[in-house]
This record gives sequence, structure tokens and C-alpha cells, in this order.
Amino acid sequence: MTSETPFPAPQDDTELASSKLIGYRLGEYQILRKLGRGGMADVYAARHLTLGRDVAIKVLRSDYARDQDYITRFRREAKAAAKLNHPNIVQVYDVGSVDSFHFMAQELVHGENLRHVLSKRGSLSVDEAVEVIVGVASALESASNASITHRDIKPENIMRSENGIIKVADFGLARLGLDVDATRGDLTQAGLTLGTPRYMSPEQVQGHTVDVRSDLYSLGVTMYHLLAGRPPFEADDPLALAVMHLHETPQPLDRARGSRDVPEWLIAIIMKLLRKRPQDRFQSPSELLQSIHGKTTDAVFSSGATVGTAAATIRLQRISDETRKWRYTRMRRYAAILLLPLLCAAVVSTAMLARPAKSIGRLLRPEQVPQTDSVQEQYLVAVTRNDEAGWRAVPENFPPDASSTNASYYAKSMLQLARFMSSEQQLGQAESLLERLSADPRIDRLYRTLALAQRCSVLEQMGDSKGLGEIRTQLQAAYRELEANNREAVIQFDRLVPEKERLRLGLKPIVKDASSA
Repeated sequence: MTSETPFPAPQDDTELASSKLIGYRLGEYQILRKLGRGGMADVYAARHLTLGRDVAIKVLRSDYARDQDYITRFRREAKAAAKLNHPNIVQVYDVGSVDSFHFMAQELVHGENLRHVLSKRGSLSVDEAVEVIVGVASALESASNASITHRDIKPENIMRSENGIIKVADFGLARLGLDVDATRGDLTQAGLTLGTPRYMSPEQVQGHTVDVRSDLYSLGVTMYHLLAGRPPFEADDPLALAVMHLHETPQPLDRARGSRDVPEWLIAIIMKLLRKRPQDRFQSPSELLQSIHGKTTDAVFSSGATVGTAAATIRLQRISDETRKWRYTRMRRYAAILLLPLLCAAVVSTAMLARPAKSIGRLLRPEQVPQTDSVQEQYLVAVTRNDEAGWRAVPENFPPDASSTNASYYAKSMLQLARFMSSEQQLGQAESLLERLSADPRIDRLYRTLALAQRCSVLEQMGDSKGLGEIRTQLQAAYRELEANNREAVIQFDRLVPEKERLRLGLKPIVKDASSA
């Protein structure tokens, strides 16, 4: 098709609309074929007709192109990446818009992202992992020198070309220099729902200002995932996952990998990247690279005693594991003798342990929740605490009747409180809270619909099949009403409720989920 061919009018984001771009021109670029779909954009292979250069074109999808905030974020990605010229960074060539289609032209990388590599063949070898950590650290060093923080390092955003070059892509969340940090808004606008915080640093989860040390934490999570075959923290609920980043310690990497082939120095580096406090991590990508090159060339380990001590700890841990295995083998011969009294003790212990045990952090946590200056900050305090007092403090300190923003955070905090109650087996209280929430006219219909979906889960756990049937019918009606009147709300609902769960509840997946990276 040529430039005289009528350009397809922007329309709802469907596969049909996406396929119609193939063969058309966006300025000087001829669209050739579709490559995939990202968080906000569809990606196509294209050719610059004047230069004859093949490129990848990212086209902002129509459901986001109507929102100025997303357009600004899309342009911010182009602005950030265009400042960088480094072999380990996907180069951006051009950005523009034609007939309300916003696009970005960038380097076409022949290869695959590391998420696909994990899905196809599992964890990486040690040599492959070292290539990745060096390549990404080099990219982050270049970005840091330009005062750019990526803020979204994860396997999906790391490409490996056919000739083995590691390239960092997607600066869609990047922050330039002293620009206003959008992290807090990104987290609080939808209540930790703009994507699973699987790779976020503790400070990013809490909405604090981030710097390159946050990217290094995300790199640590990514490296753990690439070597273990699974991330260090896993949870179905984004909020629970965020809290794990704040408080939990990951399983030792070699145990998670099921092999001792990862050298102690590399495990020590990754575990240092995963430290909760930014000041305890490597302070720059350059420091990280010096440590890696120091170990791989048998030179002095530039991180000094900190990482060296960590490596020694890992060595001792491995010795301890071997000792534990030996003791276990030796003790098996006494199992039959000990079995009967242990069974008797187990009966008593089971009764005592029937109630959920409180963590040390919860036992030491003050009951009094501090009041903050804004409802957004109060919500983040609740995220950090993840207890009943924290969630109830949101509406107590910021009454929902005072403003629509307060009403929105009231709904989010009560949904999370009900989720917390369910996890504590307080099913009756959770059901009562969700019942009130789903009928509360003060809050947005989206949150009432989410409350109905959550009620279905609680009623199923309670074994109330009659109540479950009634609420499922109400949920289906509420979902159809959202489809008819508020498409954006349906998109957000579909992001929050997994497709398998929607199908189980009888919710037909009309809108394609756009949250995948």
C-alpha cells in the first residue's frame, strides 16, 4: 500500500484493528508485519523507505492513545532512550504521530527476550547468566551517566540477539534526571495494579524516589529468576508480592536452582543486589562491573569484605546443607522408634497450630498507625504494614465522603482488608465487609464489581454454594453493565482478575488483557 491509501481510522484495541496496520505507512515507515504486543503498544517490523533501514515500530494502542497521560509516558520513553547510544541498549531512531497514531521507531533486534528464553528452555547456564549481568550492568552504567533511571528491569525487557548481544529495551517507565518521579503516581493511581511488582525494589514499592540502585535491585531479582528458573518472591496478589519485597528473605539461590554449579562469588553478588536498603547494595553499575571483572579475572575483589563475607557465608551454608543431609540419613534408622511418641505429640501440636501464626514483624509492629499528609501516603503505609489496623487507618484518617479520591482509596483499602482477612481465615468478617462494599453507592462501580468477584472467592471457601450462585449472578450482571458503559473499567477489571478466574465465574473475556509486558 502507498501513502495515498486511506489510513485506517483509530479504533478500539482489537486484533482486527492491529492487523489492519500491516501494509500501511506511518510517515516514512512502511509497516511490514506484527512482531508482538507490549504493555502499552503493538510492535511491528517496518522499513524506512528513504534510508532502506529495517526498524521496529512501536505504535501506542488506541485505548491508551486517547489518554494524554499515556501519550506523555510514551514520549518520555522515546526521550529517555534517544539520549543513549550504547551497544547494550536498543537504539531509538525516531518518534512521531500520524492521524492520531503515536509511534516510535527503534533498532530491530533479531533475537528474543529472556522471558521467552525462560519459557522455552528454563534457567540459564552460569556463562549465559554472566553475559546477561555484564550486558545489563553496562547498559545501566550508560543510562546512569546520562542521569536516567530505567525503573522496569525484568526479563521481558532484556533482549538477546542472534549473535548473543544483550540489549536493554523499553524505557517506558524511565525517569530523566530531576524530572518528577512518577513511581508514586504509578503505584497509587490504581493501588499497585499497574502490573505485578515482581521485580520492583522496596523503595519503588513504597513510592519513594528511586535511583540507579533501584535498577540494580531489579537486576538482582532478574538474575535470581534467570538462574533459579523462578523469581525470588512469588504470590498471586500484587500487594502480597510487594510486601515480600519489603520484608522477606529469598531462598538461597543454589537451593532454588537445585544445583551447586553457580560459583559462590556470583551468588554473593546477586544477594548483595537484593538487599532491602539501597545503601547496602552496590552503589553504581560501575562498582558492580568492577566486582564482576575482578572475580572473572581472578583479580582483587573490588567490593571488599562485604561481598567476600557473603561468599564465605554461602560456602558455610553449603557445608551446613551437606551436614544436614548426613544427619538426616543417620537419623532415619531411628524413625520407627520415635514415630509413636511423635504422633502423639503431633495431635497436640496440630490443635495448637490451627490458628495462623503471627510473624515476628507483626508482633513487633505498633498498633497505632501514624497519620500521613495525604491519602496516597496513608495507603502506602498500609501496603507496608499489611494488617487490619493499617487498612482501616485509610478511611479513618481520610473519610470517603470528603472527596472522590478518598472514596477511591477507601474502596481499595477495604478490598485489600478483605483479602487480608481471607488469608487469616476470617472468612465471615471478609464476607460481611465485601457485602457492604459491593452495595456502597459512594464508590465507583468498578470497585463494587471487584468486591462481588472477591465475595465469590470467599463464599466458595466457606462452602456456601447457594450464596455463591446468587453473587455470581450479580457479578455477571455488573460486569455486563461495565462492558456497556465503561470500557476502561472493564480493561482494568480484566487486569486485576486473571482470565482463568473470569472464565470460572462465567465472565466472557470480551476485552483482551493488556497488562502483559
